[in-house]
Amino acid sequence: MIHYIDNFLPQDQFDALAKRVKSGFRGDMSGLVENSDEPLRVTHHHESGSITEACNFLGQECRPAIDKMIDVMENDLGIQNLKNWSVWYQYIINTMTIPTHRDGGLRKSNQANTYTAIVYTSDWQDGWGGEFIVGEPTYTEEDYKMMREQKAFPRAKGMKNLTHVIEPKPNRMLIWSREEWHAVQKVTNPDSDYVRSFFGSGWSSIDVQTAKGEFYDLQ
Repeated sequence: MIHYIDNFLPQDQFDALAKRVKSGFRGDMSGLVENSDEPLRVTHHHESGSITEACNFLGQECRPAIDKMIDVMENDLGIQNLKNWSVWYQYIINTMTIPTHRDGGLRKSNQANTYTAIVYTSDWQDGWGGEFIVGEPTYTEEDYKMMREQKAFPRAKGMKNLTHVIEPKPNRMLIWSREEWHAVQKVTNPDSDYVRSFFGSGWSSIDVQTAKGEFYDLQ
């Protein structure tokens, strides 16, 4: 499932969230490496599923986004037994990508019933890259052989047959169910100081399997 909404928050609420996300970064780029695929995150996990704890950690500016995410998922998408288990700010810089992958299931929800919801908070224009893409994973012939023989499940090498190319426009809210294979294309902003950012959240829903820990996560 892929779902997104533009102009998600009223402008004043979005501006406050974007400012908070930017301040969470604090200009420290030491954890970000050009041409790499490892984003920087400021993350809070909470085993109680308490939204209050999440907002106390990352800032109350997150609360309007979380409340509206809940409304969309429950009332527009019909997701049941929704619980929030993690919130984060995420950052990548010029030349960086995010490789083809799937996010893990949370608690007793499998990937199809676990959701990631984000709000893009940085400026964006055509040609700046960083698009969120969805499709089928690709592997080498050796990878396929290893999988057939059940020796390993190697990391996907790329993506084909794209179903979505979603631009990271500011104040765009994007939700996906975690069985979706996705990636982020290379950031190509001409400004070497550009940072692409978003506010993210992880959600479980219905129980379909036995939990394997407080935060059963397949990643």
